[in-house]
Amino acid sequence: MNWPLYQRRERVAQLATATIGLLILMLSQTLSLRQEMPVREEPISLSIISDAQPELVVEQPVVQTQPPLPQMMESPQEVMPVTEAPAPVAVPTPPVMPVAKVEPQPEPQVQRSNSAAEGMFAQDVRSRIERKKIYPDAARDLGMSGEVEVLYELDRTGSLIRAEIVASSGYKLLDQAALRAVKSATYKSFPEDAWLGASSKTFRTKLVFSINQ
Repeated sequence: MNWPLYQRRERVAQLATATIGLLILMLSQTLSLRQEMPVREEPISLSIISDAQPELVVEQPVVQTQPPLPQMMESPQEVMPVTEAPAPVAVPTPPVMPVAKVEPQPEPQVQRSNSAAEGMFAQDVRSRIERKKIYPDAARDLGMSGEVEVLYELDRTGSLIRAEIVASSGYKLLDQAALRAVKSATYKSFPEDAWLGASSKTFRTKLVFSINQ
């Protein structure tokens, strides 16, 4: 039990009782005085003090307020400028040039060599060489025989450019006799329609040396 509060209530109750008794005494005296002398009656208002509850004082805890924290200043963020993408540049379309119609050119007429004239000329060359072929007496006496193949080149005028042995007979006397026949012969100029476009022509002739001939 809270004794201080209880004692306080008892004291208040005693004061209230004493106050009521005092009021009753004063009221009785007032009534006796009114009987002796007329007085203007006025209503008497009585207020009875009831057993009032003592006001409780509750101590509120002292709340210590903290000073406001300093606001952090936000550093301004650097705003990057937004660069606009360049507008697409229209590429001009080159004008289409009209294509000139190319007329087909007639093929030039190519003059073809006369194979018959070439064959006749080659035969004439071999005949001229055969007429110049001389069988050496020493080779005949020794019984030498064989075939010699000679390669030679003539220009269009019939002049001999070169001559060489490409297949030997095996005997030097016969090989030398074959070269002398080619070099000593005279040749005609090429026919105009033979080997067109060529400045010279190479021939191969086989000369036969036989004892029985």
